[in-house]
Amino acid sequence: MATSTGSSSSPSAVPPSVATFVPLPLPLPRYPAKFTSSLPCDELSALGHGDGDEPLPDDVLNTPRLVRNAVYSHVNPENQSKGASLLSWNKEIAEAIGISKNKLERTQWTDDEYDDLVKFLTGGGRRLPSAVKDDDKQPRLAEPWALCYGGHQFGYYAGQLGDGRAISLFETENRKTGESWELQIKGAGKTPYSRFADGYAVFRSSLREYLCAEAVAALGVASSRSLALLSTETVVIREEGGEPGSIVCRAAPSWVRFGNFEIFFYRKDRKNLRKLAEYVTDEVFKLPKDDPQEVAHFAEKFRKIDIAKPTEGPETVAAEETQQTTTSPSATAATEGAAEGAPVSEPQHKPLYRNRFANMFEQIAMRTAVMVSGWQSVGFCHGVINTDNMSVLGLTIDYGPYAFLDKYDPGYICNHSDSEGRYAFQQQPGICLWNLGKLALTLENLIGAQERVDDLTWMQEQEEDPEKEKHLKDSAQDIVIEIMNKSFRDVFLKDYRQRMNAKLGLGGPELVRNEDLTSILVPALSWMDDHEVDFHQFFRDLADYKVKGTESVDDNMTEVELFVKKLLSTTIWQARGSTAVEEAKTWMTAYHSRLAQSDELKDDQKRRSRMNKVNPAFVLRNWVAQKVIERATASMKKAESGNKEDDPDKDLLEKLLWMCQHPFGEDQVDGNVDAVEGDAACEVKRNDDGLEVYGEFIGPVPDWGEGLQCSCSS
Repeated sequence: MATSTGSSSSPSAVPPSVATFVPLPLPLPRYPAKFTSSLPCDELSALGHGDGDEPLPDDVLNTPRLVRNAVYSHVNPENQSKGASLLSWNKEIAEAIGISKNKLERTQWTDDEYDDLVKFLTGGGRRLPSAVKDDDKQPRLAEPWALCYGGHQFGYYAGQLGDGRAISLFETENRKTGESWELQIKGAGKTPYSRFADGYAVFRSSLREYLCAEAVAALGVASSRSLALLSTETVVIREEGGEPGSIVCRAAPSWVRFGNFEIFFYRKDRKNLRKLAEYVTDEVFKLPKDDPQEVAHFAEKFRKIDIAKPTEGPETVAAEETQQTTTSPSATAATEGAAEGAPVSEPQHKPLYRNRFANMFEQIAMRTAVMVSGWQSVGFCHGVINTDNMSVLGLTIDYGPYAFLDKYDPGYICNHSDSEGRYAFQQQPGICLWNLGKLALTLENLIGAQERVDDLTWMQEQEEDPEKEKHLKDSAQDIVIEIMNKSFRDVFLKDYRQRMNAKLGLGGPELVRNEDLTSILVPALSWMDDHEVDFHQFFRDLADYKVKGTESVDDNMTEVELFVKKLLSTTIWQARGSTAVEEAKTWMTAYHSRLAQSDELKDDQKRRSRMNKVNPAFVLRNWVAQKVIERATASMKKAESGNKEDDPDKDLLEKLLWMCQHPFGEDQVDGNVDAVEGDAACEVKRNDDGLEVYGEFIGPVPDWGEGLQCSCSS
């Protein structure tokens, strides 16, 4: 019988009714998966995964329950394949995960391949013939699983959460790029972590995630990706009544979250917490092991008796062997204070050893900083930045009640369940820092052990004695706080300034000036807020601002007035247009001066081209998503009823997917006109601006679409 330390059976020993056959055109699965073979499995679901074991029935495996001592549970997706169909297929990510170039397009599949793929992605894959092999004669088998994790939701620890409707199907590796991917289906039915939910997903939420993951990635922000969107005949009951069911197949290098660490921490399960940390350092980040010679050198130079009482290094210690740190009463207090903008104390010299777990935390902090910097620069509101929705890879995941800004409003709340505005747009960087503080708590012992972290006997002694364990946590403080300051704060500010510098047309990273933040960007954002200016249209229209050889704004007021008038609504222009123009001068004076100082920046045509490559013409706003949901739903109903009338929305999803992946307008289209025009689904047309490809989905926000919010329920 299998133990709870992970599935260790050989491929040939797994009963066919337990393993799932992975059909073509999907790439060769890694079997067994590194994740499931490296980490502890739910004991109940491990039954049936050993030699000669009888598998448990699905109604037992999928029963919601408390799961202990496990990172995951083996679980089979509910079979929703009857009447299911493939609504959209993303050939871009299909290529990235390693699908053969001869199978990237739906038109390249046989009827059997189409049917098998749909069955597999809707839970019917176990009925496929297991004798089929790919060219390498390796087994195309997988053992699906769901993650067990906890998390802080709206600021409070919520206990066990887990994948309540998402099931990971298999891991794969792109043989050309070496990139690893994990495919997961969402809306796949109940798992042990569904609690009181049904495990299903409605079409509207699946469509929103399918499109937005691609939109965010195309805007240069790290994200999970979307492979396929499928409809099912499942009727899903929600607040609005019965809704059509759907499944989205999504991909990421890893789905490990902050909450995976938290559940072990709050259960005081140090053994499995370490196992998970080892896996993330080794397999997710592929960090090197701590060098024994480096460890020995550090211990000899700085440790006299015990790590619990570190010696003070001399002030003359070389810079490379000491680290500047800031101190605070505790890591928790420091990070929570930092999130609220509290000052930190003066730095002092203390010898600290950064082991691989500290380096892992630093990687997570830097990636999180770049992710949230991207959110702020493209006007993206996540809506539910709970720790269980935070990827260790700094990926945007779990798209629920998200939104892109319309009018610039720093206090905008896109989730109508967020009554206190915890996850408002302007709060996002601070919340990410707060979440990192919660992750840091789970890693304090491993980080605080410094160079002795692999002395397991010593570690056990420290962790079994409350006073000694406190020394471990105290030793972690300075390292954690330094990472918060340098690897989050500094990285965030640097990345944000570079992104906004490009959006403003002020050149590449080498041209970023600190004063631009205070003299141009902050006043411009304040002006946008005061005059209800559309965030995205602001930058597109600013690209049209012409310097025309003038040296100052006073010499160019006609252009300034034209720029302001284009951005303001008719009502606001009539009521306070002259005031808005005068107030715009407060930041446009500095902006115009910056442009006029450089031959490169004052070239109006080149600057416009550069700006339009980073400022989207098409944005997946909430009103766009809502309109697509309504029309795509009507189109599906026509198809299901056998309506033979011509359906103008038959290819709507493919058009919107293309728009999400190509958001920048004429400059992007110009670079690939032939390929775009050859795609009949997009029906590309050209006008002077090259934006007709987006049709009705760009332009002013309609009255009914202003301020649309979504909830966490879907």
